[in-house]
Amino acid sequence: MNAEEAKVGCFQMVLVLLLGINYVIVAMSHALPVFYNYTPKFYCQTKNSTSKSYGCQIASNSSIAANLTFTSSEVPVVTSSCFGEYHFVTEFMENSVVTEWGLVCEKQYLSFLGSTTYYIGVLLGAWITGFLIDRIGRLPVQALCLYAQGTMAVALYIVQSYPAFLALRGLQGVFVQGLQNSTYILSLELLPARARTIVALIMQIFWSIGLILLAILSYVIPDWRILQLAISVPTAITVLYIWIISESPRWLLARGKSTEADMALERIAIYNSCCIKLRTKNIPVQEVSMKSNTTPIKPERKFRVTSVELEKARADESQREETTNLLNKSELIEQKNLESTLEANSINSENEFSNIELHQETPSLAKNFDKRHLPSSSKSDRKSKIITQPECDQKKGAEEVVLRRIKKQKTNEKDEKIGIHKKQAANKISSTFKNASKSSILRKYGVIIICQWWTCTIACSTLDALAPSFPINRHTTFALSATLEMATHTFAYFILSRYGRRLPMCTYQSLNGIVCILIAVFFVLTATTTMPWIDLAKMITLLFGKMTITSTLSIAYLYTVEIFPTVIRGSCLGLCVAFAKITSLSMLYLLLLKQISFPMLLLIVGILCLVAGVLALILPETLNKILPDQVMDMENVTNDNCESDGVNIENDVKEEDLTEGQILREKLFSEDWVDAGNGILVNFMENKKMPSGL
Repeated sequence: MNAEEAKVGCFQMVLVLLLGINYVIVAMSHALPVFYNYTPKFYCQTKNSTSKSYGCQIASNSSIAANLTFTSSEVPVVTSSCFGEYHFVTEFMENSVVTEWGLVCEKQYLSFLGSTTYYIGVLLGAWITGFLIDRIGRLPVQALCLYAQGTMAVALYIVQSYPAFLALRGLQGVFVQGLQNSTYILSLELLPARARTIVALIMQIFWSIGLILLAILSYVIPDWRILQLAISVPTAITVLYIWIISESPRWLLARGKSTEADMALERIAIYNSCCIKLRTKNIPVQEVSMKSNTTPIKPERKFRVTSVELEKARADESQREETTNLLNKSELIEQKNLESTLEANSINSENEFSNIELHQETPSLAKNFDKRHLPSSSKSDRKSKIITQPECDQKKGAEEVVLRRIKKQKTNEKDEKIGIHKKQAANKISSTFKNASKSSILRKYGVIIICQWWTCTIACSTLDALAPSFPINRHTTFALSATLEMATHTFAYFILSRYGRRLPMCTYQSLNGIVCILIAVFFVLTATTTMPWIDLAKMITLLFGKMTITSTLSIAYLYTVEIFPTVIRGSCLGLCVAFAKITSLSMLYLLLLKQISFPMLLLIVGILCLVAGVLALILPETLNKILPDQVMDMENVTNDNCESDGVNIENDVKEEDLTEGQILREKLFSEDWVDAGNGILVNFMENKKMPSGL
């Protein structure tokens, strides 16, 4: 049975839900700068004076309106220090990083430095942990990053200096991004091809849940220190279930760890069977209630033994006695044959085992069983028993010695094979990255995927700079945007399930380009004419663009995992995220410097998104396709002759021609392989397919 055709067990779905808690932690940590850098109204109060000057002080000792953003079209004013202290006007005694260290006016750059430090840590974390995910595994990196970022969250609660705060936030960004990449890859690799789209949706929904939870917590907890401590509570909860999560069997097989992969598969099968037993506990009660109305079935009556059957039994006993007498005469000949077979078996271990089995099936060995149980009335029979018992003992002793030799030789051969496989796996691992750099298909797809990430991130940063400030509460605005994001991911799920990845990626990138060009046109129209409908149209177009960019990012994550092979999947995803963060940081400072007009920037970004949409058509379709394990397997993804329902090409290959890794891969998620104890998986479907005559 194909590994991709098996049913998904409840244990695997429980694992996906538990891994979703990690995504909640990642979402809250990534969105914390929104509430860290909250700047309420403030005023400068000079010493020994009751006069208040709201906003930053300029060289002419006048004030300007507070809370200026870098998106305004005015040139930033040159400020001077306050000859006193800045005081903040808060409604609910809110305490943010800005209010605690006074990061306003001449210190405003320090608040941007906090976000920059965090995203630099995210950049380094994506690059470093990406290689570790492929080197030491998905689960160890996930556990390391999970509890390391939790430790940083607790340390941020007690930090007192702003430089120490920046250092801890940078380290937290490293581990949070490693947690995100390892969790996403592991959740997709634990399930077959047809379940990957729903798993990606579940992860994105947990992301939105994390954003909504952060909005609620930030509203209830106004102090940023206690808020930082509160979001570390899910990390403490993961201690209860982290031991249940299994390592990715696909990664173990790709790295040549067949034994560990077999143990992981057996563990998943055991937990799936436990879930099935829990669901079927109530079935016997229903069966009893159904059968209570039916009439009881009368048991079959046992018949007595007749005289004819007794005569047949006596005749059989007499025939057995005659056979024992005949076997006694041919005992010496059979003993010589046994010695010759033992000598031949010592030369060839495999033939020896088969010869012993065939020899045990001969009547010479069957007579020993008959002699023990059949009665013998003559003296000659009794003498023959006395003579044959030590000879049988000699035969058994010789057979035991030979069997022991066979076992030793087989164990030695297995050890040699295991050592050879390990050496071959090590050689493959060392040459994986060399082959990856030489693969033209990998280079082509890598450049196109990085282009998708790059253009999508540029468009996201540009539209974020244009986000309108609604008059409602900021917590409510944040929660509503997270809810809209959840609905966007749900709609994208149906699109991906029906049309795959390639066409939706092309469509969404084209929509991103059209949105950017339309907003640039609205900016030009606003500068030339005064029409009331332009502002409304610009806001609707902007919200629509945010939805399309959110969907594009989710498709980019899924597409990256499905295209690149297992042995370098973490490294490729980490490099793509690193390129995306570099782009977002560069766009942030480009918008701050204002070296280019906003309509021209939007026009350039729109053209880049349209080009990226055309390039997406070159990528292969990965809907319901098996994840590639090696670099050479990427050619199978591009094969258009493959059916879209996830059927494996290797189904026509006989099992005797498969390697050990391929056989284990066939076991993956296969319900035909049943746990037989001691870490062995036995396929009982083979016995069902055997002819009845055998």
